[in-house]
Amino acid sequence: MFLKSVKILFVAIAFSSCCRAEIIDNLNNTTYLTAVLNSSVTANGNSTVSMTRTASGDSVVNWRGTSSYYIRIRNYYDRVEITPKSAINSGQYSLYILYFNSSKTFLGEIQYAAMCSDANTQILPSVARLAAQNGITTAEYFFVRFRLHGSVGSGFIFDKIYVKEGPGYWTPTALTTAAPKIVFAHEMTGFKTLQYSGSWSGWNSHSHNPLTLDANGKPDIASVYYPSVGYYDMADPCLVEYHCQSLKMAGVGGVIFDLSYYDMDTDTVSMITNYLNIMAQYDLKAVICYEDKAHWIWDSSATTRATALARAYEDMNKWLNLFIDAGRQYYVTGTRPLFLLFSYESEISGKGTSCLSPAEITAWLNTFPSANKPVIMRQWFKDPNHIGVLNGQFSWPTLYTAPDEMLPYVGYTDMYDNNDALYNFRDFGQYLLENSYADFYMSGVWPGFNDYAVWGWGSGPRLMPRYDGELYDITWDYAIDDNLPVVQIATWNDWFEGTIIEPSVEFGNLYIQKTFSNIVEFKNLSGVSVPDFNVPIRIYKIRDISDNTQVLADMQTAGDYIKAGQYEQAEYIVSFWANFFDIDSVTYWTGQGSLPAYQPGDYSHDGKVNFKDIVLVGLDWQNGYGIRDLDVVADNWLCE
Repeated sequence: MFLKSVKILFVAIAFSSCCRAEIIDNLNNTTYLTAVLNSSVTANGNSTVSMTRTASGDSVVNWRGTSSYYIRIRNYYDRVEITPKSAINSGQYSLYILYFNSSKTFLGEIQYAAMCSDANTQILPSVARLAAQNGITTAEYFFVRFRLHGSVGSGFIFDKIYVKEGPGYWTPTALTTAAPKIVFAHEMTGFKTLQYSGSWSGWNSHSHNPLTLDANGKPDIASVYYPSVGYYDMADPCLVEYHCQSLKMAGVGGVIFDLSYYDMDTDTVSMITNYLNIMAQYDLKAVICYEDKAHWIWDSSATTRATALARAYEDMNKWLNLFIDAGRQYYVTGTRPLFLLFSYESEISGKGTSCLSPAEITAWLNTFPSANKPVIMRQWFKDPNHIGVLNGQFSWPTLYTAPDEMLPYVGYTDMYDNNDALYNFRDFGQYLLENSYADFYMSGVWPGFNDYAVWGWGSGPRLMPRYDGELYDITWDYAIDDNLPVVQIATWNDWFEGTIIEPSVEFGNLYIQKTFSNIVEFKNLSGVSVPDFNVPIRIYKIRDISDNTQVLADMQTAGDYIKAGQYEQAEYIVSFWANFFDIDSVTYWTGQGSLPAYQPGDYSHDGKVNFKDIVLVGLDWQNGYGIRDLDVVADNWLCE
């Protein structure tokens, strides 16, 4: 709850800028409200109004419904927010926008909220977009219409009506102007398999056993979802290539790695080194997100703050040097690397607060020349503590206390709370940049959250429903509206917390396809077609089961085509072998052994390459000519 409450404090301050056009009706009176049909409107004297049905039939109230009060559409992202208070006698309401052209001639009426019965704020992110989606292309003015539903005497109490021009104003800074436009995917790094590394990590968290299958053949992993490529090992070069291929095809420009120990975790150092080398082949950039709580919470051998701090500094320096030396580090300017902190604040006996303090961050930054000083951010910027210390903040999924009816979930965020959080992130960020308290901000997008499989890391599960992909689309709407240079996807593969957009059994390629479409809009690209995201999945799976030289050479060729952006050529090669091995026939992939590794030429899948396979080729080729007995010929040939 802390994050939300802090941000709300700054909403009024941020809105004071003369650069932001807005209309706020706090409903102290009914000046702009007109009871048009079978309705009444009453000011309650407490900055609320009551709208009530007075007769059966259509019941209508207009807000700013006379021509002198119409609202001018100034920006494509002009938005409307209606804040209800409570129902009257179980009443419900629907909301409409009525559009007019430059001469204030009526163009059409479009509904944007239907049969609402709760007190959740109703947000229309773009008045113009709603018009365009419904074929209205010349709208210049609008007003809001309420329709009341229920019995006579029912209705609703409303608290505020609010119209804001566009996404607000982000004050340009030297950093936001200089930064190359890019989308990053946030990656977790702790996944290992018994088959590849000799022991499990990640997938078996919280007493899960991936070798145990349910009735449908699904392995028991520490996630409510299951990867399309199965549980995997991040040290596996084939897995790394699959990730890089998928991200490149989606238009993602790089990876933000969630990292902690360096010297204390040589396996992760080796894995990341391999990752960076393969990323170079796909022209992907990299950024560190350092978990600065590591030596406070997880490192029991660091018994003092001084020890924890020294180890944190060493981690940060070594990771940064590794990324720079590999040539993969993303720079906000030509010489200033982006560096993120993922901070968690709790009090640890003998070591104090479990993250770097503002003074400790400053001390680390002061070890760099000004021209090379990292652009440093974390998910929570504290005002005034971090003014002059952090460059800014990045948005991150926010969970609130769950209502009792959501048990066993102890944390919960619905669509409305998420929209509220997105809006508060934006307003706080604009406040920071407007007042020169910060000079960089990073928008965030996410699909949802569900850590039921790890039970909220022991304290109870948390949930942010996905709403069939709508929540992800809305976070992208905000990011595109912001038009800041850097967007972070939270996350690519946090299977523990269920924030994944990586292809899964449950969602298929839905989220990576949405990512592609939104990046096209974010970068204002044209003339691009949606690639087949099954190609990287199939390359990985084919490599998993086959050691045939010809097959592996073809997979390498397909990978080279992806590196060159020639996705259709890659698809042409891979689809042949995917059909040959029947790759898509397995739902829950478990690595080598998921399918038999047939040799090239064995079309009959009988373990031999012979005349029967030639016949199968002929049948496939000449099926249209009505030949149906070549299989009989083949069987008799083989019997002779």
